Amino acid sequence: MNRKLAGYTSRFILVHAVVYWIIGGLFYQISGYEEALDTMEVFELYRPLENIVMVAAVFFGQIIRGAVLALLVYPFHRVFIEKRHGWLLLFGLLFGLMVLGSPVSIREFLASAAEIDTIAGFIESCKIGVPEIIAQTLVFSILFFAWERKRRRPMKAK
Repeated sequence: MNRKLAGYTSRFILVHAVVYWIIGGLFYQISGYEEALDTMEVFELYRPLENIVMVAAVFFGQIIRGAVLALLVYPFHRVFIEKRHGWLLLFGLLFGLMVLGSPVSIREFLASAAEIDTIAGFIESCKIGVPEIIAQTLVFSILFFAWERKRRRPMKAK
């Protein structure tokens, strides 16, 4: 891996992991995740966060996920970094990759939509998880875009 790609990947992983951990922690506290983990079927396979194995999986999993996402997004780096609203392009790309492009998300979405008979019920089912994913992706896109743009600015002579 060349130096430029390694630096980009390291920055991507750092911002991705920190944003994931902070936003995830905030949403866990304010969105009733503890109750959701205990009562919702979709979370049956999740282990409690008191389990050190689960904490390690969440921690290291985001580093690996960040590296994979960084490499998937890298070919589009110039496209979004050169645009004034490139953070929005990055957000759209990541939202598509992580949410709309996920077979699990699509399957769960279709299954839950088929079981829910009202729009209000559907909106209620989206209260857990969806706002967190949107917030993580949006905050990541803004922060990473700002960092990358700042790195590209020529240094002013002192």
